[in-house]
Amino acid sequence: MGTDDVRSFVAITLAGDGRTGVEALLRRLQADATGIAWTKPENLHVTLKFLGGVSPKRLEALGTSLAAVAAGRKPFVLDVRGIGGFPSLARPRAFWVGVESPLLGALAAAVDVACASHGFPRETRVFRAHVTLGRMRRSAARGDGRQAPAPLRALVEDGDTAFGRSPADTLTLFRSDLGPGGARHTPLGSWVFGREGVAPP
Repeated sequence: MGTDDVRSFVAITLAGDGRTGVEALLRRLQADATGIAWTKPENLHVTLKFLGGVSPKRLEALGTSLAAVAAGRKPFVLDVRGIGGFPSLARPRAFWVGVESPLLGALAAAVDVACASHGFPRETRVFRAHVTLGRMRRSAARGDGRQAPAPLRALVEDGDTAFGRSPADTLTLFRSDLGPGGARHTPLGSWVFGREGVAPP
């Protein structure tokens, strides 16, 4: 990654009552679980493509292709439901809430094709739509405490917990800056589905 490169990704921001439900879940978990770096509420999103470090000029060119992807889509709705862990809740490194829509996989594929046209590697893993809740801190992951906290385990045992719905109507290219207080995500460009042009960040 060069000195001027921008750590970036393409995503849909979580919104609506789906966002409200996940924010309430985060408040509960933050009060009861330790050893986890929880996602800031303002950072809740569904990643469609992680790009890594990219030059600003290359990102500007990519924006044109992302605008075309968004222009050819109609808004749809995400069902926000279910909780899990990567690679599993038995030995997790990260925790997530699931999102579901029959249209989401096709959108991720279209974004992948658009990125590939600018030289980004194609995805080889199956797309697993999710919103990251938090990640185990290294100190916790090394010790015996590397397991899903009790509040999360209880929710999973309750079944397929529903948190609400979120509109999927805007594609956003984000800059991600890492710091001691967590990541800061800044929109570099946003494109509303079914419209031409760029929405201001």
